[in-house]
Amino acid sequence: MVLEQKARQRKELDKKRWLVRYAILAAIASVFAVKFYMMLYVLDIAVGAYSFITTFVIFSILLISYTKYKDPYIEAESLPDFNKNKPLVTIIVPVKNEEENIKRALQSCIESTYSPKQIIIVNDGSTDQTPQILDQMHKEYPYLHIIHLSKSVGKKKAIEMATEIASGEIYVFMDSDCNMANDAVENAVKIFLSDRKIGAVTGHGRVRDSEEGNALKKLQDVWYDGQYRIIKGMESSFSSLTCCSGAFSAFRRAAVQPYMHAWAHDKFLGTEFKFATDRRLTAYVLGADPPSYDKEAGSKPEQRADAYPHLSLLSSGNDGFEVMRQSHDPEIALEDKSRYRWKLKYSPHVRVYIGPPESLSALIRQQIRWRKSFIRSIFSTGKVYWKRPFFAAVLYYLQIALKILRPYIAIKSLILLPLLSNDYYNGIFYVVSIVFTGMIYGIDFRLRNPGSGLWLYRPLMTILSTFVFSWLLIYAALTIKKAAWR
Repeated sequence: MVLEQKARQRKELDKKRWLVRYAILAAIASVFAVKFYMMLYVLDIAVGAYSFITTFVIFSILLISYTKYKDPYIEAESLPDFNKNKPLVTIIVPVKNEEENIKRALQSCIESTYSPKQIIIVNDGSTDQTPQILDQMHKEYPYLHIIHLSKSVGKKKAIEMATEIASGEIYVFMDSDCNMANDAVENAVKIFLSDRKIGAVTGHGRVRDSEEGNALKKLQDVWYDGQYRIIKGMESSFSSLTCCSGAFSAFRRAAVQPYMHAWAHDKFLGTEFKFATDRRLTAYVLGADPPSYDKEAGSKPEQRADAYPHLSLLSSGNDGFEVMRQSHDPEIALEDKSRYRWKLKYSPHVRVYIGPPESLSALIRQQIRWRKSFIRSIFSTGKVYWKRPFFAAVLYYLQIALKILRPYIAIKSLILLPLLSNDYYNGIFYVVSIVFTGMIYGIDFRLRNPGSGLWLYRPLMTILSTFVFSWLLIYAALTIKKAAWR
């Protein structure tokens, strides 16, 4: 009886709300049929084809997310002998000028229910009160490993330096403006232990204190919720996440360590690409062929901490700097030698709370950085994603094409057609389609968050994304060589 009750509690939706989900799919399917007719006989061919393909992609994503996705934590939750086989986890938090957030972020790491764990914080040349806050926390918690860099090297290199002195079999990366749920690390580790072929696990992000925040925080919260549960849920169904979020992602050391240096020193268009693109790091794992593990070869990882001789490194912690450097990769006993790809999974039971941009200008700057990362991912993830399951790859490449074409379709339907041929019908149809899409995602949010009024913000976020953020892709492309992670 108790087990049945727990099983019901784990269910995402009750039967009544599942019926609403099926109604959503039926509505989109009906619209899909109507758009096919309109594409052939009513709309401008470019606008019609774009709208038709968009509906196909949305329907496919929702269908897979609703019917195929299975939370990997559910199978891993009752893992036998979990407490006897717990690997060391290294939590890495890079930080620069986060005096308002860093204490809360580290407190969440300290209060994590998982043990054994190692916590490494890399202060990337902060110029505010962050160094003083870190030193004070180290006095309270001497087991924290704090590295102060004399000058900023960027988020990627800060993370790389931390991994080279890390001892854990699993790395957890968390942004310094976030705080993890107490059981986030424990739940992620259970997922790793349930399947040796899982190379990465990303969590579910929600905006911190969104209910009490301003409209901008509410907009971002409902958007994050859908991006994680719907988009990552669909991709996780194929074990093929395109982006393990920097807010909270865990990687098996064997899956990611061989690529840390290349990621930290990534070059694009002939120059170093300094943005800490989560998509780029994920792409390395997506395209990797996990080896049949060789204990002797794996026991001496290449150390790169001496790649920064111009920096002064001040390390705080119980372990000396050289002792920390002597960590080694654990042996992963693979019972079979068959070729396979790393599995990349998403779980809503691995939760993180995000401190979002609180002004429109800050949000726009963030969106510009993300679009530069998106452009870079076209040439990294796009190069390897064809190796993943066929339908997942089809949806991925279609989404790329739609994002690139979105500004052109907006110009054509809202400006060119009305001016050149007095055709306002395409523009009206385009706007109505956008609102419809936003409402679909808003209703989905409400189903998973009953009683929350935030679902009404989802259509507004869709409109903002279409008519403001989409245009930032052009600006991001023109300024892609300008880089800063803060």
